[in-house]
Amino acid sequence: MTMLPLPWDIPGPFADMAVMASRLNALLVIIDPNDNIVYASQDKKRLYPFIDFSAPLTFESMLRSSWKHGADNGIISPPDFEAQLADAQIARRSPRLEFTRRFPTELICAHIRLDNGWNAQLRVEPDRAGLRQYFSRDIPTFGLLEAIRQKESAEQCAAALDCLAFGIAVLGPDRRIKHKNTAMTDLISRSDGLLVDEYGRLSALHGDDTAELSRLVALASLGRLLAPTAATSIRAAAGRSHIVSVSRGGDSVGSAVVMVAPASLDVAAVSDVLHRDFKLTPAEAELAAMIGNGFTNDDAAKELGKAPGTGREQVKNILKKLDVGALANRGQTGLARWVAVLGAITGAARFRGKS
Repeated sequence: MTMLPLPWDIPGPFADMAVMASRLNALLVIIDPNDNIVYASQDKKRLYPFIDFSAPLTFESMLRSSWKHGADNGIISPPDFEAQLADAQIARRSPRLEFTRRFPTELICAHIRLDNGWNAQLRVEPDRAGLRQYFSRDIPTFGLLEAIRQKESAEQCAAALDCLAFGIAVLGPDRRIKHKNTAMTDLISRSDGLLVDEYGRLSALHGDDTAELSRLVALASLGRLLAPTAATSIRAAAGRSHIVSVSRGGDSVGSAVVMVAPASLDVAAVSDVLHRDFKLTPAEAELAAMIGNGFTNDDAAKELGKAPGTGREQVKNILKKLDVGALANRGQTGLARWVAVLGAITGAARFRGKS
């Protein structure tokens, strides 16, 4: 979205709010200490086309135009305009004021006043801004700036976690998704054990799996898990199962973090990286990838048509070639864990078209 040029002399915090409003498709008006409108966002002009923003405006003239337009369209107007205006002027002297409006559409509003007299009015359409899931009520009466903070914090965390192939989602106590990373979106889109129901809640394909997920999410949101993290499993496609961990979220209003470890790695993607970057032979790379996928050495060798002795000899060569820290001293268990982590990274990169 293109943001209108800002006056050079507006306070720094309001410049930051203008950037935030642009990202959220939100309405922003900035008012100077003399009550003149010095900035109005494109979305403010979109939603209030009956106001002429090209002409000089004050808070009072803007409010009168809004009331008049509402009255012309059957909206109940204040019985005493002057008294209502006086009340509004008093209310906006508070450092922070939050409320909701129904006209011209549902808006969640936050007004900020600095000590030097500058004002900013930030108004958000919750669905358009992607904020609906951050409120416990459909029409909240407070908490807009906190909801924005949570949304941006969740986006930053999810962006960092997009480098992993583990599916990660932040849920509210009712399992409504606040945010999810790329891998979780992929699992849901493929209905690979998970789906989003009509209420925006993360659910499993089977009712009893959903019930257990719901129980753990509720406990985590309340901080009542017996351990920092609880684990369960959900049935996925082709008779497989995903391992799911649930832990408490970090915000104060109550949330849970759900992580889903896919039932299997992408053996081909992991093998490619092991062969290309770690100089394993194609046969060694495939064997290592299968061990990372949960196979024992002997089972992997058998699956690949090798003799058990051949598989064991190849594992020795793999550990020598990798030489990753103390990996050699941890043997097959260490190899399995290391390759699984490698798989979580390469799987995500492959999904995002980066490998």
